Amino acid sequence: MISSVPMSSNNYSPTWFDTFLLGTAPGSTGNEMEFLLRKLPRPGYPRVLDLCCGTGRHSLLLAEVGYDVTGLDINPYALQAARKQDSRGSIKFVQGDMRDLSSLDGEFDAVLNLWQSFGYFHEEENREVLRQVHNKLRQGGRFVLDIYNRAFFTAHQGTRTLQSGNRKIIETKYMTGDRLTVHLDYGPPIQPDTYEWQLYTPDDIRAACEEIGFRTVIGCSGFDESAPPAETNPRMQFVFGKV
Repeated sequence: MISSVPMSSNNYSPTWFDTFLLGTAPGSTGNEMEFLLRKLPRPGYPRVLDLCCGTGRHSLLLAEVGYDVTGLDINPYALQAARKQDSRGSIKFVQGDMRDLSSLDGEFDAVLNLWQSFGYFHEEENREVLRQVHNKLRQGGRFVLDIYNRAFFTAHQGTRTLQSGNRKIIETKYMTGDRLTVHLDYGPPIQPDTYEWQLYTPDDIRAACEEIGFRTVIGCSGFDESAPPAETNPRMQFVFGKV
């Protein structure tokens, strides 16, 4: 039986990073970057905080086109990989907890939280993350949030086999109320991973952000402004403005 006790955080293992993140298709990242450039044109949003930046997939590309980027992540393995790729040393990578952004200097024009790096905690802690983001943004700044759509995962539970190189990975997903648990069995001798999130409907996340003081600029799926969030797509994207 897989434990359903909520985790305090999702601290991704080196195995997860090597399996799922380092092999991300360039086309996927390119599509996401085009969306960011449309929603955060540099003259208006030059200072960016990449919250849960991982190995710097977006931070590095934003810095290349002239943004002033700070990347924050709690995972030292991910940050080590990010710093190695930042040959110019142009990005400030910080090890820290997304629940405490007060240690970061100054305000930002934009905060990014991409690839389902939100919802790791209990409901009030998740709302505190939103409040912290709101506090670190300047007036008129924007928050770009990429999260899982609860309706998709309610309809897509169970076990499947994934292939990564010569390795077969058994993935088990199940919902308990509004919480998703994902268990990854990589096979011996590698230790399995278990991750958990609080998931939201589009209306839920809009309401949570607007209650804090954001306004909804857009909600979509596939990083496509013309495609609204849909239960057929596991991810949905929102842009919120601080007012």
